[in-house]
Amino acid sequence: MPKKISFEEAYAQATNEAIKILGDVVSKIVTDYLERKYSIHLTKTSNNPSALDEALEHAIDGGRTIVERRLMNILYEKLGLEPSSYVTNTGNMDTAPFEQRVNEARRRYTH
Repeated sequence: MPKKISFEEAYAQATNEAIKILGDVVSKIVTDYLERKYSIHLTKTSNNPSALDEALEHAIDGGRTIVERRLMNILYEKLGLEPSSYVTNTGNMDTAPFEQRVNEARRRYTH
């Protein structure tokens, strides 16, 4: 039986894979910028996803949505979860704040 991956490990892997949608050069620039400017290591933001969200907003603005959507898709896949049909007050889960979407995935995975 395969070892169950921790949420933090799945999130770290998903973050690394998602940022690569920007291409090798741009993802390296964004990663370095976030670490220097915000002291944020992308893979260690599972307990504070709003920090990643804010840093991405400042670093790449509109590209933030693409990276976050890809991160969530990869995360759900790694956790073996079906995409959420979770509905928020504002509509579907895609329109929920990034932090809320990450916390919902964590809740579903750990319960």
